[in-house]
Amino acid sequence: MESLIEMARRLGKHIAADDRTVQLKKARQVVDADSTAADLVNRYHEQISKIQRLEQEGKPVEVADKKVLQELETQISTHAALKELSRRQVDFVDLMRKIKQAIDNELQLEDL
Repeated sequence: MESLIEMARRLGKHIAADDRTVQLKKARQVVDADSTAADLVNRYHEQISKIQRLEQEGKPVEVADKKVLQELETQISTHAALKELSRRQVDFVDLMRKIKQAIDNELQLEDL
């Protein structure tokens, strides 16, 4: 089992060194350093939480609340650093999906 853990560590190092991972980390650093981006994301999460809380309490979600959420989504989607981060996240998730698929293909669990 120890050899499998060591292989997993090596795989993790290779994933960390992959350009998609490196670019994702850089995009995250840019967003973290951008106070406007951070503010947009925080306001977006607060608005989502507010709407979810209203729904859980069985209270109506006002049109104004939906409009605020829509405006925040538009601002986020047009913010250059956030758009780049989103693109890099998609690339990384695709990489991880392919890695998982390769592992699953080798496991052939349907034969067990």
